[in-house]
Amino acid sequence: MKKYIIFLCLIILSISATYIFTPRPYMVHYHANFAVYIEGKEWDFSPSSYMEEVSRCNITEWVLPADRIHLHDNKGWLLHVHMAASTWGDLFANIGWGIWSDYLSSGYNSIYLADTTHHLYYIYNGTIVMNPANISVASTDRLLIWYGTGTQQEVLAKWDTLVDSDAIEYNKKDDPASCSVNTYGWLSPIANPIMEWIEHHG
Repeated sequence: MKKYIIFLCLIILSISATYIFTPRPYMVHYHANFAVYIEGKEWDFSPSSYMEEVSRCNITEWVLPADRIHLHDNKGWLLHVHMAASTWGDLFANIGWGIWSDYLSSGYNSIYLADTTHHLYYIYNGTIVMNPANISVASTDRLLIWYGTGTQQEVLAKWDTLVDSDAIEYNKKDDPASCSVNTYGWLSPIANPIMEWIEHHG
């Protein structure tokens, strides 16, 4: 009899562990900041055309690319990540932009090419990168895209003042509607802290 109880407990433990650690579409929810400057002027990403409907935040089937990483609530400087491994390229594709090492496309038939007089810099958390498209967006990341004049050193010297840094504050707030991390039902008190620790230390 004792063997059967131990066996049953192992089965229950195995099922619970599988349920907790099986990836879900919206297993994460965190924020990051970004800004795009064209010829010294910050691009306004607050119009509704760049926003994702908050009603999509609780979708768990037929997940669209924009459900994974997006902007909403008309906060054009703050992005929301709902699926781990979402990249900066995913974000810009979702809002109709194209980014590459030597050009930037705004999605309005405007292409900004790097040339002898115009430079294109991607500054990711204070470091120049060639192209952030394949970089996964981590919590509280900051990305500056600069197209225009100025040397790398000049732009690096002021990048910190050009990008908001309030993502950490929004990580502690509830988002509108259902835009928060999916719960694990009655296992939430156990599963959520475990998954949060894995996300930040994995």
